[in-house]
Amino acid sequence: MSSLALSSESSAESPTADSGHDSTISRPRYIVLQSLVGVMLAYQLLSGAELTANLSTSVVIIGGLLGMILCLWYVPTSILRAAWFSGTLVGIDTLLVTATIYLSGNARSDLYLSYFVLMLIAASVRRLSHVIGLSLLLCTGYGIILYEGVVQTGSMSPGHLLGVPVLLVMAIFYGLALQTIGAERQQKTVLLGNIEALKETEQGLQASRDQLEVRIKGLKGDLARVNEHVRQEKKERQGLEQQLHEAQKMEAISRIAGGIAQELSHLVSVIGKQTGVALSSLKSDDPLYGPVDDIFRSGEQAAALTAQLAGLGLQDGQVRQVLSVKTVLEEMHGVIRGLLPTSIDLSMAIDEAPMDVEVDREGLEQVLLHLAVNARDAMPDGGRLRIEAKQGVRGHLSCMLIQVTDTGGGMSLETQSRIFEPFFSTKEMNVGLGLTAVYGIVKQSAGQVEVVSRPGEGTVVRVTLPLVRQGHPLAPSIPGNGSAKGQETVLLVEPNEIDRKLALSTLLRHRYQVLEAGSPVEALLLAQQYAGAVHVTVSDLMMPEIGGRDLARRLLKQHPTMKPLFVSGYDDETMVLHRLNPRYLLRRPYRQAGLVGKVRELLDT
Repeated sequence: MSSLALSSESSAESPTADSGHDSTISRPRYIVLQSLVGVMLAYQLLSGAELTANLSTSVVIIGGLLGMILCLWYVPTSILRAAWFSGTLVGIDTLLVTATIYLSGNARSDLYLSYFVLMLIAASVRRLSHVIGLSLLLCTGYGIILYEGVVQTGSMSPGHLLGVPVLLVMAIFYGLALQTIGAERQQKTVLLGNIEALKETEQGLQASRDQLEVRIKGLKGDLARVNEHVRQEKKERQGLEQQLHEAQKMEAISRIAGGIAQELSHLVSVIGKQTGVALSSLKSDDPLYGPVDDIFRSGEQAAALTAQLAGLGLQDGQVRQVLSVKTVLEEMHGVIRGLLPTSIDLSMAIDEAPMDVEVDREGLEQVLLHLAVNARDAMPDGGRLRIEAKQGVRGHLSCMLIQVTDTGGGMSLETQSRIFEPFFSTKEMNVGLGLTAVYGIVKQSAGQVEVVSRPGEGTVVRVTLPLVRQGHPLAPSIPGNGSAKGQETVLLVEPNEIDRKLALSTLLRHRYQVLEAGSPVEALLLAQQYAGAVHVTVSDLMMPEIGGRDLARRLLKQHPTMKPLFVSGYDDETMVLHRLNPRYLLRRPYRQAGLVGKVRELLDT
């Protein structure tokens, strides 16, 4: 019995043993135990002196016990090893033991009490060895009680002694069943724990997979951005190379344009002189007077365009002087602001470091005005215009960088490759010489112009000029001759806004009061509303609505002391033939110093 118990305990305490070993022990173990129960119960029924059941009932019970033993031989292993099978078998055996004790006539309170205590021990203790140990103590106590009963009665029946082995066998049976159930529960608990661990591991793997996918997606995005950046850099490099090629081509074209302009100027001068001769011999009511006058006007327009072409010649010299870029930008801030609508925000960022360059001031102002106008036209719905000035390095030389950035629609590479080309423009009613002039001015100052733009991302124009070593004296911002002597007012009438703003900047710097008008009609309204005196009127000789001379006659009615100054592309000899005193003439192209000098000359006479 003890060897059987030890093998059962070893099997029950090792639920992780291989399945083959478990199957070879479980079936014989059940059969042996059930056989012992059957033998003892059968003996109890057959040897009982006071049987309460007849012989047929005992035979049926004994047959049932034999049937149970035979069934254990053929029960499938999967059912035999199930946790519920042990409990069911123990329950059936408990009923059979109870019935046998009652039917054999050995039912006593001490036996039932011992059996009940045995069930409590088996239910409370989980280890089989502990159940057997406690059962032995219980059987010892039961034996003492049985001995005292025998001493008192002086007789002993076989059923009395049979209660002890029945208790031991049932104790083993109970312990085995509960241990099997406990092992199954423990195995189930371990299995559930493993399942939870696997789920957690799976969740961790899924999280790691998601993180890996996110990282891979991020790396793919970074790679795509890098590739796009490389492509854009390649496009920009190609665009800059194309700009350089076009700039070289433009330089050659500009030289040719300068030579052609000289020839055209001579031809236009002939037209002007001959129309003057013709008009002097015709009366105003003559049918030929109007056509000849139209020829003269058309010649004036041709002369103005010829003057612009002449200004493109790179061989023309400039009046270069050492200037502080910071000072020029601060003085130009108000003029540039006047070019922009309120929907465009203007900001300037000027480095405090010395930025002295040797340039033509008039040319530098013209560059800033052209770039501001181009940026304004690129932002019809408003935006931001930022002008920065700072020191930089070009190659191995220190330079000054002026960067003009807008938030407009940007330009395609094809447009960028042609922006410096003469007469190329993306805007209607534009001659297309603005950026050509910018390139020529910067080039003559040993500088460079670079344009970086993408459709939908705005445009950045960078102008670099070589810095002048410290110690060179700066040119005076306002020359002594030509400045206003008191509150002298100049009415400036100029349809071309770049020329008008350039002249405005110069006159304001020389402390003149300036009334700015973009057309003759606007000039008349300003003069009418102005409370003070207008001393000089500067206007084109030929304008679309009202000619310069007609405008002067009307203004003289309001301001009798006013002196007119006409701007024309014709030379002095032609103007004499048209009955215009050269003293009141400023020939185009002119420099701003010439304008200021001419104004001062008229005011002083």
